[in-house]
Amino acid sequence: MCGLRSRHTTLATLVGSFFVSFCFVNVATVAAADGFGSFSLQSSKSYSYQRASAPDGTRAERFELRSGDCPASTGDCHRQRERVEKFETIPASRQDHEYWYHFSVFIPTDWPASGSVNTKLGQFHQFGNGKGPVLFQILDGRYIFELGNPAVRQASPMRPLPPLRQIGLTSANAMKGRWTSITVNANWSRTPAGFINVWVNGAKKVGLKGPNVDRDSPVYFKYGVYRSLKAAGKGNTPLVAWYTGIRRGSTRGLVDGTQ
Repeated sequence: MCGLRSRHTTLATLVGSFFVSFCFVNVATVAAADGFGSFSLQSSKSYSYQRASAPDGTRAERFELRSGDCPASTGDCHRQRERVEKFETIPASRQDHEYWYHFSVFIPTDWPASGSVNTKLGQFHQFGNGKGPVLFQILDGRYIFELGNPAVRQASPMRPLPPLRQIGLTSANAMKGRWTSITVNANWSRTPAGFINVWVNGAKKVGLKGPNVDRDSPVYFKYGVYRSLKAAGKGNTPLVAWYTGIRRGSTRGLVDGTQ
């Protein structure tokens, strides 16, 4: 099972389709973050991930994405996608249970304008094939919250389905040279009991109720740098982002904080 320890094998039936998609990726198990289970690193180069100081001196996780960083075994190179990310393995967030999450992301002052090139900085996904329910991404100069349409399953990764909602959180320029703190409160559900709330630097930006996942599998968190659907001649500039304060808990007090 992709190099996972024997104690994980009992999960094989539940998340088989998830691990099939990652079995041929160069991954390394990484120490668990607060409140989460273990994470694995999906990368292609030695420079892709380090624990290092951010420009303000904060000790953090440093991700670097360069053009062509797309492990051949993932198919990313044939799908106009590049990535260096950590993804939560187990345990994942169960449906119809309330969770609080937090992460802080720092992008440098020379972060390039990307236009229509979609760059994800934080994602919530489900085990199995399909589009992630919630994406945090820089698009056209804005850091955007995107909720997928829970009524429709993603068929082709090269033909992304329109999201149910897109909500601007802040501008990319406002994120440069500083930490942006994201707090999420969610009940992942296919029923009207579902909800998701998002705060950015302490200010509430998102408050949605209703179904927010499209299948009956757990939800897991990913973070790093993921650049997708590059247009010809775009997206060739290296991207660097730092993360800290990766937390999950049952109350806001257990996770919240600027870093």
